[in-house]
Amino acid sequence: MPPFDTVVFRRVLGRLPTGVVVVTGAGPDGEPAGMTCNSFTSVSLDPPLVLFCVSYTSTTWPLLRTSGRFCVNVLASHHDLLSSRFASGADRFSPGDWVTRPGRFGLADAVSLD
Repeated sequence: MPPFDTVVFRRVLGRLPTGVVVVTGAGPDGEPAGMTCNSFTSVSLDPPLVLFCVSYTSTTWPLLRTSGRFCVNVLASHHDLLSSRFASGADRFSPGDWVTRPGRFGLADAVSLD
């Protein structure tokens, strides 16, 4: 895993106006899991910590939590449909939209913090 870049971390989170992100990872069976999260903020640079809030009724969070790793995908204005797709229970992962990393999945054209 490459070393953590605090400069990129600060630059990306400093430009995040609304905090809408898609949090992705692998479930217990290795299959991709993800959800839209509109309550995302940075907490600390040293150590690098972020905070996001999840509904207690979420069925996706328990899948992500078990892996111990996740990827935060910072969305751009052209990701509005993607944000909606990950907020629903529909098929969330379309071929070609995602890149696979060990234990997690990231959006191909978003800034990913993982």
